[in-house]
Amino acid sequence: MANNLDEIIRAIHAYQAVVGAEAQTRHLLQQILHDAVELPPAIAGQPYPKVPPGCLNWFQFHPAEPAVGNAKPYFKYQNWTNGKKGRGGLWGQLQF
Repeated sequence: MANNLDEIIRAIHAYQAVVGAEAQTRHLLQQILHDAVELPPAIAGQPYPKVPPGCLNWFQFHPAEPAVGNAKPYFKYQNWTNGKKGRGGLWGQLQF
């Protein structure tokens, strides 16, 4: 489990990391992704809220959904302000 901001930043580049509790994870994402939009939370069994058009930097809470292989809750995040995958963008999941 990653414990401090430096470890989280390194882990974010690895696509998926396990961090502390929901509040800690949200706080870390707010620090790392600065101007990110927090989307409404996803609700199991319902369509996920959509990313607003033109939004390049966001994160969203997803609940545990064991029936579809997600044993732990997580935040999904994307930041395309510096480019997409492989060109400076950040994306992935932080589980807790």
